[in-house]
Formats: sequence, C-alpha cells, structure tokens
Amino acid sequence: MNSRHRMIGGVLAAVLIVPALGGCGTSNREWIADKYTRTGSDTYRSSKAPQAVASEISRKFKPIDRVSDLSTRGSAGGIFLQYPKLVVGVLPSGSGSRITVDSPRRGYSRYHSHVGGIWRSPGSNGWTSSGVASFRGGGPGSGK
Repeated sequence: MNSRHRMIGGVLAAVLIVPALGGCGTSNREWIADKYTRTGSDTYRSSKAPQAVASEISRKFKPIDRVSDLSTRGSAGGIFLQYPKLVVGVLPSGSGSRITVDSPRRGYSRYHSHVGGIWRSPGSNGWTSSGVASFRGGGPGSGK
C-alpha cells in the first residue's frame, strides 16, 4: 500500500471517528447539573412538571428503562430513569420537580418500592445496556 492510500485511509477514519466521539463529551450527571438548579448533593430542582423534565433528560440520554407511577401514586410517585451507571428520579415537588441522581445501587435501594418488581438488582458495576446486572459472579472455580 503506498503512502497516498494510507493518507486517504487515515482521513476517512478521522472523518468517521471524530463525529462519533463528539457525543461522548458530557455525562448524564454533568448535563443535569448544568441544566437544573442544584439544591443539595446530587439533588436538583426544575420549575417544570416531572413528565417534561423526564422527557428532556430522556431525549438527551436514552435510558435503558423508564418507570412512571405518577398515574397510580400521584404526588407520592415519580418517573425513574435507568442508565448503566445511574438512576435518575424525577419527582413532583410543589409546582415543579425534584431530580435525584444516584449510583445504581443507591438509586435502586432508594426507589425499590417504585422499581423493585420491574428492574433487576444492579451488579457491582451497575447494569448492562439491556438492564442486566453487569457482574456475573466469580466464586471458587470461576473462569477455569
């Protein structure tokens, strides 16, 4: 292969890779912190209704799963977004919403009464993109 073909191949690879990496710059947590008003550690506030806030977050970052029990539990319910490394809770708060951002274990534990019968318990490294625990075990004799 001559240098001209290598150069064309390199340019083509750059054209394909750079746009793909462009969407990787902001994490869910950072985006939520920038978009909403911080009220506490990993807790935010929006003047918008929970449905509107959950839709904004879901449009920006597609969740593995979304659970809403607002219709059955009213103001005691919420909308819960499952991501591989996060659980985002969007709950009614006055005329707006309270948004919480938790690790998979903490979020699952906090919102177990809402998502426990729907989501599997997260693994030691959260969930895979299909919502399955990301750690498969590893007791005696594993990997042999």
